[in-house]
Amino acid sequence: MSLPAALMFQVGLIDKISKPLGNIQRQFNDMGRSYRDGTHTMMAGAAGVAGAGFALKAALMPAIEMDRALGEVKSLGVANEQLQQLSDTALNFAVDYGKSATDFVSASYDIQSAISGLVGNELSEFTRASGVLAAATKADTSTITNYVGTMYGIFQNSANEMGKADWVNMLGGQTARAVQMFKTTGDQMSAAFTSVGASATSVGIGMTEQMAVLGTLQATMSGSEAGTKYRAFLAGAAKAQEALNMQFTDAQGQMLPIVDILNQIKGRYGDTLSVAQTAELSKAFGTKEATAMIQLLMQNTDGLVNSIGELGKVKGLDVAEQMAGTMTDQWQRLEQLVFAVRAAFGQALLPVVLPVAQAFADGGKEILLWTKMFPNLTRYIGFAGITVLGLVAAGGLFTLMMGIGKQAMVAFTLAMKIWAGMNVLLTKGMVALRAVVLAANIVIAANPIVLVIAAIVAAIAAVGALIFYWDDLKASFGDTAWFQIIQAAITLLTAPFQALFQFLKGGWQWVMSGFTDTSGFDGLFALAEELKNIFGGVFGWISDQLGGIWDKAKSVVDWLPGFGGSDKEIKSQAIQQATPRAAIQPGGAAKNIANHSQSSTNYGGIRMYVQQMNDPQDLATELEMAAG
Repeated sequence: MSLPAALMFQVGLIDKISKPLGNIQRQFNDMGRSYRDGTHTMMAGAAGVAGAGFALKAALMPAIEMDRALGEVKSLGVANEQLQQLSDTALNFAVDYGKSATDFVSASYDIQSAISGLVGNELSEFTRASGVLAAATKADTSTITNYVGTMYGIFQNSANEMGKADWVNMLGGQTARAVQMFKTTGDQMSAAFTSVGASATSVGIGMTEQMAVLGTLQATMSGSEAGTKYRAFLAGAAKAQEALNMQFTDAQGQMLPIVDILNQIKGRYGDTLSVAQTAELSKAFGTKEATAMIQLLMQNTDGLVNSIGELGKVKGLDVAEQMAGTMTDQWQRLEQLVFAVRAAFGQALLPVVLPVAQAFADGGKEILLWTKMFPNLTRYIGFAGITVLGLVAAGGLFTLMMGIGKQAMVAFTLAMKIWAGMNVLLTKGMVALRAVVLAANIVIAANPIVLVIAAIVAAIAAVGALIFYWDDLKASFGDTAWFQIIQAAITLLTAPFQALFQFLKGGWQWVMSGFTDTSGFDGLFALAEELKNIFGGVFGWISDQLGGIWDKAKSVVDWLPGFGGSDKEIKSQAIQQATPRAAIQPGGAAKNIANHSQSSTNYGGIRMYVQQMNDPQDLATELEMAAG
């Protein structure tokens, strides 16, 4: 006979729907995998291009930084030969003293701005002297650069006569020596000369003497204060020599050496000044600052002479170089050596790389011009780019959704495993609890007195609490069924004692009344009636609850197929006794049907294709459908 229509419908669902759905799912997976692979490839390519660009820029960065700094100096009109010499000097300086080569070049910009007419190696020498002096005196490079510019402005004539390169080296050496000899620093010496300005130079005082005076004064005051007092002295010298009838200038009107002036004053007033003499000098010079300087220098004129002599011996930068070399950090030197090597290699490559970068920049400028010339084309290109980005975003969203689905499945599986683990732990916990109870029983069995004491304490506490709170409990919960159950239990426990008490009480009254009065037994009868009422209510509540549960259970059972009360249900129950179905073999229902057709059995012209069934209930249902 032919297969039932219901069975063929089920097979059709499997072959016509399950397989296409599987193909669709596989296509979605393939699409997501392709998008992911494409994205990774695109990202890898972009990262490779960007990484190559960044690596090239990082390799050339020292040279780029040097080129930027040299470009700033070049903007001041410095020739290419000077720039190359400046670059070489900067790198050598950085390796010698562990200082920044780019800062060195930046300092040269300030020097070139302050000092005009530097030619040849003069810019490099000025910058190097400033850098060495800054390192020797622990001053900031910019501060010393300003100091050198200020000193050149003050002693420009001397610098031009001596030669600017030689003069600046002498300046650096004498300043470093002054820092060694006096209680001062490079910053303080700069502040002192800034306060004095050109006042001393204009009256013929040389740089060495000025530096010795200002250095000596800084033993008790700051650099700016020392410069202020020195300037006040110089301003009042001409007036003072007339008031004091002394000679502080020579025939050309230039100021005599400071030591000669101090000796003249000491010759009149002695080594120290009284209050009246101080007032007289202040009146002569016009300010107290000048008198304060004289008082300080008069105390040790011999030391001042020696200081001027020591500073006069310094003709070059040797002292400053020695001081700077002593304070050089060798690790910083190593770091700057690496920078210098990279900068040297980069400077050799920049002439090749810069034209390429310039070509790209110029090309970008042309593209910018085209966007203005062809606005519609620009708009369409923009739309195309947005479309591509939108498709990429859509693919990314699809991949995100698939990833979320997979993560949800993983989370669900993990939750199931956690639930199974909790069940295992709960089982083990129950075993542990049983072990604890067993141990407690063993302890109690070994010590019976523990059980007795615990029972007595619990009974006393329970009875006391029950007696104390009984009325409140009964008033609050007396109408509830579960409280009636508790009350019934308590009544059941106490009923024998109450009955015995009532029986003894009634019997005694009955005996005393001559066996005629039975009213003594009324309490016993009332107790029995109370027990009847309580237990009747309790049993009625339990019966109602059980009846409701049975009705619900019966409705559920009647709803289940094969569990009803009809003949069909009886046959279904019989069929349930049959052998359970076997699992369908790989290949699906179509393959199994093909196998059925090959292994069928012919009984009297009726060909049966029965090899496997889903379950007995399905068999019964399909037989009924075929019979209909």
